[in-house]
Amino acid sequence: MSRLQTNRIHQAGTSLLVAMVALVAMMTAGMALMRSVDSANQAAANFSMQQSASQNVDMALNEAMLAYLQSHPTAGLNMVDRNNNTPGVSYWAVQQPQGGEGLPTALTALAAPGWDANGPVATGWAGEQIDTQSRQLRRYFVERLCNAAGVASADNCQMYTLEYPSNGGKGTGTSDSDNLPYIRITVRVDGPKGAVSYAQMFMKGE
Repeated sequence: MSRLQTNRIHQAGTSLLVAMVALVAMMTAGMALMRSVDSANQAAANFSMQQSASQNVDMALNEAMLAYLQSHPTAGLNMVDRNNNTPGVSYWAVQQPQGGEGLPTALTALAAPGWDANGPVATGWAGEQIDTQSRQLRRYFVERLCNAAGVASADNCQMYTLEYPSNGGKGTGTSDSDNLPYIRITVRVDGPKGAVSYAQMFMKGE
């Protein structure tokens, strides 16, 4: 074999090696790009889910407040008896057991809702609502911060003082006051793929 033929074979082998290295580099870059796109899509989906969960949390808190104030559009959900536990309207006059994060275990221990082609299936929880657009189920849990049922008092409840003008008329400079209990509202929102969000709000009761 001539020296020229030997050089040509050597050059061909070198070119093949360079081509293989370039191919491996391109494949690696392609896989990295795919992972990057997948991560970006997942982040966008998570952000969208978080946004819709926040909206459902706000709606659930509002629904719970309306029910407590006896102004809920569904009259049967209004919390008329505030001195006794009424699970039928998701109200507890006695503070319920809670976990380490301060969330009622009766709410956190609930099983995830079932799903069908339209999204989550109703569970029968009083006051629950299903957002068909975000495919999320929202539920609320209202507690009076007391350790005993009955009329609220400083002996069994966490209280605040509400002051208001007395009936003596304007300009008298006098006022009356009532001691009233605090209320805690906890919201749970269940979304696709087992996603769960919680939120709490404290409010002054009546």
